[in-house]
Amino acid sequence: MAAITMYRASLASRSASLSAVRARPAAALVPVRAQPVRARRTVAVRASQEPMNTEELTAKAKATVEDLQAKWEATEEKPAAVALTVAGFIGVWAASGVVSAVDKLPIIGDFFELVGLLVTGWFIYRYLLFGPDRAELKSNIDSFLDKVSGK
Repeated sequence: MAAITMYRASLASRSASLSAVRARPAAALVPVRAQPVRARRTVAVRASQEPMNTEELTAKAKATVEDLQAKWEATEEKPAAVALTVAGFIGVWAASGVVSAVDKLPIIGDFFELVGLLVTGWFIYRYLLFGPDRAELKSNIDSFLDKVSGK
């Protein structure tokens, strides 16, 4: 009789502990590290102080289109110009593929990143750090743009 009473008490304590487990929410049973972390994304937007002048933008767009049309009409070998444009796009696409393939190599991508940082540092030191050098850079850019635009 005592054994039966002890067995019933054991069953009662087990059922009480099981009901306590069932009463817990499922999230409480999952360790904290296993729960997904939700990242908050914020976007900062600044409005322009001046209203957008659509008439001025439209006039600039029309002037640019007219300039391009005049240059296209002045071009004597249009098939050659189209072929050079297509070849340029294909060249950029191929260069992008080569760069992405080289970037996947273990050490070479890090080496190129280091070279890029060094060249950036040199450019800042050479052209942006001192006033006369900035004026020289501006004149170089202006002369290049004049050569490209044909002025």
